[in-house]
This record gives sequence, structure tokens and C-alpha cells, in this order.
Amino acid sequence: MMADDQDLRSFQNLCRLFPLPGVVLFPHAILPLHIFEPRYRQLTEDALAEGDRLITIVQQREGPPDPLSAPPAIEEVACLGRIFQHQRLPDGRFNILVLGLRRVELTRELRSEKLYRMAEAKILVEQDPTGPGDARRNDLHNLFREVVSQTRPQDVDLTSLVETSLPLGPLTDLIAYSLGLPPEIKQRLLAETRVASRAEALIEILGQILAEEVGDRPERLMFPPAFSDN
Repeated sequence: MMADDQDLRSFQNLCRLFPLPGVVLFPHAILPLHIFEPRYRQLTEDALAEGDRLITIVQQREGPPDPLSAPPAIEEVACLGRIFQHQRLPDGRFNILVLGLRRVELTRELRSEKLYRMAEAKILVEQDPTGPGDARRNDLHNLFREVVSQTRPQDVDLTSLVETSLPLGPLTDLIAYSLGLPPEIKQRLLAETRVASRAEALIEILGQILAEEVGDRPERLMFPPAFSDN
């Protein structure tokens, strides 16, 4: 499923924040979540009730929280997403699927009477997006398929991903999301708006995985991932 800018017609540069430690969502990718905390149940209710279904997945920064400050620190670049499927459970919990739409830069966190956090944000525009004929796309496609064939040869869904003729930008995002890379690397790839730079970084990473030059391989290559708790 591909993100569509028409999904953002109702976006008013205000983000309902869903901080998650170690989780980085990318545009065009799908994140399953099990919602049980009261603040995120309220966030989900509001997103559904207001009709835009928009929530923003942002990685919580590592390190102990400052006891003198309020909430834990979060990254400046996040992924605006849309709830495209949800299951409301009898006790008020939810299972939801979130489709990543666009990169956003969180410019200012806002005071809110809600249980969840909110921030002003601006959409980040990708630089030098290229078409499917770009040579880097073929290199990336071939390397990713080889990594998948060696690490998860039975993963039909993941294999079918690389068989599509996606443009380079979405392809880099889906590969970055599906690889079991450390969160800090994924965050850097999310914050990189230059498509060519993302592609070159991923080509290098995939080459290192194949050459086994970086020690242990990523823990998992999973698409879609299992449900994450919040």
C-alpha cells in the first residue's frame, strides 16, 4: 500500500505524538500496534473521531529521563501516519495498522489538556527524488533480494516487495524499515531527505551484510512485523 498526499488534506501541521522507544516508522511502511495505555487509547479515539485518522510515530531518545523535566525526550524527525485499519476491543483497547505517509520535523511541542503529547510540525520535502530507471535502484533492488534470499528465503511477502517497480524513494524507505537495523541507524535514514543518499547508505549496509564484515547480521528481516506493544 502506497502513501497518497491526498491523505494529508486534513493535516493542519499539528501532530498527535505516539513516542515509542526503538521503533522507527517510514513512509509507505505499515506498523501494527496494540493500544492499551489510556493516553494512547484516547489518541486513537480522537484520530478516529475527528476523521483524519492521523497519528505521528516518533522514536523516544535513549537515556534516563530528566527527573526535573516532564516527558522523555523524543527525536526531531518523525513519521506522520494514518490509521487505515482498526479493531476496537470490548475493554477499550485497539489493534491498529498505521500506514506511514510523510517525514515531519517536530518544531515545537504544545501544551495540551489531552493525556497524550502534541506538537507543531512541518512536512519534510524529499530532495532529488529519482525515477525507477535510476541505476542505484537496480543495485539496491538486487542487493536486497540477495540478502532476503540468504536470510529469509521462505518470506514470500518480503520477496514480493522487491519484485515491484517502486521508485527509488519508496524502495529505500521500505527496505530501511524491513531490515533489522539498530534504531539509531533507522532514525538517521528517516531523517535523511536526500533519496540518493539514503540509497547509497543502504547499498553499503546491504553489501556489508552480504560480506559479513560488520559482525552479527541483523536480528531479523520481517515484513510485516509482529504487533508492537506501547
